[in-house]
Amino acid sequence: MIEDQAVALRNSVSTAKFVVFASGKGGVGKSLVTLNTAVTLANKGKKVLVIDMDVGFANLDVLAGINTKYTLKDFFNKGLGIKDIIEKTNYGFSLLSSGNDIDDIYAFEMGERERLFSEFQTIGSEMDYVLVDMGAGYSEKLDDAYMSSDDFVLVLTPEPTAIMDGYTFLKILSLKGLKSKLYLMVNMANTLDEGRLLAKRFQEVTSKFTTLKFEKSYSMLNDLHVKKSVREQKPFVLSYKHIQPTFGIMGLVSAIMENNEEKSNTSKSSFAEKIKRFFRWGR
Repeated sequence: MIEDQAVALRNSVSTAKFVVFASGKGGVGKSLVTLNTAVTLANKGKKVLVIDMDVGFANLDVLAGINTKYTLKDFFNKGLGIKDIIEKTNYGFSLLSSGNDIDDIYAFEMGERERLFSEFQTIGSEMDYVLVDMGAGYSEKLDDAYMSSDDFVLVLTPEPTAIMDGYTFLKILSLKGLKSKLYLMVNMANTLDEGRLLAKRFQEVTSKFTTLKFEKSYSMLNDLHVKKSVREQKPFVLSYKHIQPTFGIMGLVSAIMENNEEKSNTSKSSFAEKIKRFFRWGR
């Protein structure tokens, strides 16, 4: 009986999926995409944990109007448990903030990070999805976090620097051996045609000059309702259900969920292995 329970626990843990949200530069709406994806998944009955790793612009809590009391630094500095620092939101997902300086976390001994890994396995076993809002741009210290992802969502805008920085980011990850399912979200497109054309060209260049290929791409129009939702500190997928950016998020969520149904546990590393790599953080 105990052995059967252990097998069931391992199977439940291995099904949790890591989805990383990244961008080549700041200001492209990455945290906004992460937030609204989390809300949409939660509304579909999924158990979602969001890890805010965007330490330079840690604003996911601000976007959602969430008051986070603790961060990962409190886990290490104050000896709090992982459940103590995870904030349950009114939107159906849970939020874990890394704090304002990731280098401080690197300084802690491996024993403390092993404690985090051990406690996080329990939390992870209760989740269907772990969404990670990464900092803008590539950081070598976060290689393990990038590589531990099942799905990798790159967010960019039609701005030339965002396109170039996004491509450079992916080229580095290609050389590092990224194996995740790759999705593209073009944000702040002026028209759907502009978004589709940019996505098509970006995918063509990426496929030609790197080993990476996108599964699917999506666009979000430059919509005043989205800007209004930011001021209101509410997810636009709830406040403005019938605008095009909401449909863009819904498309991305459908693809992520479909991929989760199809993925085989035998071909993917276990959740425990993924989080151990994730929390290694450059060591």
